[in-house]
Amino acid sequence: MTRHIIVGTAGHVDHGKTTLTERLTGINTDRLPEEKERGMTIELGFVPLTLPDGQTLGIIDVPGHERFVKNMLAGVAGIDLALLVIAADEGVMPQTVEHLHILHLLDIQRGIVVLTKADLVDEEWLSLVREQVEELLWDTNLKDAPILPVSARTGEGIDTLLSELQTVAAQVDPRATRGHFRLPIDRVFSKVGFGTVITGTLWQGSVSIGDQVEIWPGGVSARVRGLQVHGDQVETARAGQRTAVNLSGTERADLSRGGWLAERGLLRESFRLDIELRLLADTKPLSQRTRVRAHHGTEEVLARVQLLDREELTPGHTCYAQLLLETPLPPLSGDRLILRSYSPPITIAGATVLDATPPRHKRYRPDVITALDNRAKSGPEEALLRHLSEKRNLYTLEQIAKETQKPQAEVAPLLETLEEQGRLISLEADTTLYAVPEELDTWLQEIQTALSVHHSNYPLRRGIPLATIRAQHLPLIAQKHLSTLIETWEQASALQQYQGYLALPDFQVTPDSTQQTWLSAIESAYKNDLFSPPDWEELTTQLKIPQAQRPELFHWLTDQNKLHKLTEDLIFHSTARAEAKRRLKENTSPEGFTLAEARDLLNSTRKYVLPLLEHFDEQKITKRLDDKRVLL
Repeated sequence: MTRHIIVGTAGHVDHGKTTLTERLTGINTDRLPEEKERGMTIELGFVPLTLPDGQTLGIIDVPGHERFVKNMLAGVAGIDLALLVIAADEGVMPQTVEHLHILHLLDIQRGIVVLTKADLVDEEWLSLVREQVEELLWDTNLKDAPILPVSARTGEGIDTLLSELQTVAAQVDPRATRGHFRLPIDRVFSKVGFGTVITGTLWQGSVSIGDQVEIWPGGVSARVRGLQVHGDQVETARAGQRTAVNLSGTERADLSRGGWLAERGLLRESFRLDIELRLLADTKPLSQRTRVRAHHGTEEVLARVQLLDREELTPGHTCYAQLLLETPLPPLSGDRLILRSYSPPITIAGATVLDATPPRHKRYRPDVITALDNRAKSGPEEALLRHLSEKRNLYTLEQIAKETQKPQAEVAPLLETLEEQGRLISLEADTTLYAVPEELDTWLQEIQTALSVHHSNYPLRRGIPLATIRAQHLPLIAQKHLSTLIETWEQASALQQYQGYLALPDFQVTPDSTQQTWLSAIESAYKNDLFSPPDWEELTTQLKIPQAQRPELFHWLTDQNKLHKLTEDLIFHSTARAEAKRRLKENTSPEGFTLAEARDLLNSTRKYVLPLLEHFDEQKITKRLDDKRVLL
């Protein structure tokens, strides 16, 4: 498999980064007139480098001057391997240190230290500089990096450097080409005959001609019209490649450096990030609410640091915090940020995003710190389980992939592994649903407890309506998926369901002897006077039924379809409607009947018959024509 690796230069201004890049590639990356006039790099330069074994690397030449560290960060954020360039005649300088800090905080694991201008010093001085560099590197990711003296002017050491680049490049872990596509934009321009073009280092996934993509910020959709990698036209660009993307369907004004090109629907803007914060050892303490410059990809925004368990973070230490952004960013969990002081802008810390869309946290909450600690230390399976446990829901593969911002191809094997381990279960509905077993047990126990209390308080009611259970306990679950879950619990004899009600499996509605006497008396009273029914309150008072019992008796009678509440004040026996319809059909003319005729036929009064006929109109049993009604 072809490996796509980006090499980034780093180091102090005028230490020979651009000259070294030109010696290695034959291309001078200083393209701006101001750069040529000043003799130093201001913007990023990008060139290909072919190694002795034929592999092509991409080299990003970054600025070294302190005023252009922002530009340096825009380039180094996407690299896989660093060339830390130190002039042998000057040794370690301020931007050498800051650039090394940035490489370490971004977790760049591979690199080579190049001692340029080696032809200007003697062996003794070169040995002293080497010792100085080794001391500088000892507590960083590059502590074991080879240190090579070279001279771009004479060519001394260049072959050795190329050979070492080949060796170190082979040790670089390949980027995930199967992930979601996203590319931080570092240049935007228009080209006659082509239109809008953006460039950047492809961070994740791949993109092909014809793909529909989304521009962030703004959410503008565009189509990939053409692709180039190191000046060559390609059909597909993959993670780790320097890529130029020609877009159609968008304007130059829609794009800017610091933005992103990504798979549609992937990126979500956030003004608040949960982070693991690492403060450099050679900086000042970081106080609560300190204003900083946050760098993500090719963008810089202002933010404040909300320390969650202390008032001050001491140098060299780590803590959990929320980053409160003044301008939104779209990171994914696991992304790394660089934090620089507001003024003067100096690199002070690095941060790993633990949650890109967190709620606002209260400070000094042990449960919050524990949750963040679990996020920081968990592997992909644990992270997925945690996500499924955070919301009371059943998830499809598509939902999980969308919410975790990971491709389905990456999520599916994790789900399979967790299910094999018994840490996840699946339910088969119209699609496969996933849930954490412990969560399902918790939901069931809560519902059973609610039912137990309900049965105790309302023994004449068949249970709690399923709609109420959903609203109070599982509001996020889709109705069709909740039905699958309830059926699963029914099959396990954990619940029973009847006509839209839930009850405990052994529960039965059984009136006691006193209640049964009352119920029989009430039903008889309504049945004996079908079309001139008694008043509920008067009847139950006459029967000396306690006030507390009356609602339950009424609920039972209506639930058992013994009584029917026609209006707020009018109750009929359930057989009244069928009997009225039968009498009207058998004893009235097809041309219709009047209210008075119906009243006489039912041997009742207008008070009862008019609401009954209006009910028939609503139910399409009758139709009113002037002062008559006809049966339909």
